Amino acid sequence: MVTIKVDDKACVGCTLCVDECPTDVFEFDEAKRLPVVTRPEMCFGCLSCSKICPADAIDHQGILISRNFYHDDYAVRLASRLGLSTPPELGVSAEAAEREKALEDLGIRLLSMASVLRQTLGAALPAVGRMAGTTLAAQLPRYQLPETFDQAIQVVRDGLNPAWIIGDTARQNGSLKVSVKGCFVRDLCRREHLDLGGDLCTLFGTYLLGYLGKVTKSRLKLVHTDRTWESCRYDLEVHT
Repeated sequence: MVTIKVDDKACVGCTLCVDECPTDVFEFDEAKRLPVVTRPEMCFGCLSCSKICPADAIDHQGILISRNFYHDDYAVRLASRLGLSTPPELGVSAEAAEREKALEDLGIRLLSMASVLRQTLGAALPAVGRMAGTTLAAQLPRYQLPETFDQAIQVVRDGLNPAWIIGDTARQNGSLKVSVKGCFVRDLCRREHLDLGGDLCTLFGTYLLGYLGKVTKSRLKLVHTDRTWESCRYDLEVHT
């Protein structure tokens, strides 16, 4: 079981950990002005409480802290597979075992993040996903701006591969149908035995739409989503 220790000398009594915890591990003692760990068995090690603590007063023991993949050479090589440019000397194929570890690590973080965001934001979760996708699309470098809608769709295909593998698209009379053949979220749901359509699908489905809308310079309204283990399809209204 995870052991959570709160340094009562460092704690400033802000209650952020109590509010942030997605499984209500803490209760706040008003008399002592301290958070109390009342349900330690509910902790699944997302670390959201310690990450948000402004006084660095929370420590976890009994969990395996996953390796940080985000600032080493392997991470740079992995970024190249997401469409980001990397120095040629780092463009070496990663070992399958390392990729499997990275996927497992990323999955734990994403599931925890989606849970925390749903607990914090509730019905606003889709808006966060769309904003994140729009922001990324605006920040990634473009060496040639697409001149047509079809060219913009191809930019999306290239930029999101292999995280998402965009299949057929059909645009007609203000509507757009987009199929997604490959999806890392779907792979993660299969790995973790999760049903499709949960918080993670919602978060990253709207992320995809935000990215697509920014690149195509369109306002996209989601009309219908059809998710299967083979592919997902988004039916959209397009307003340019």
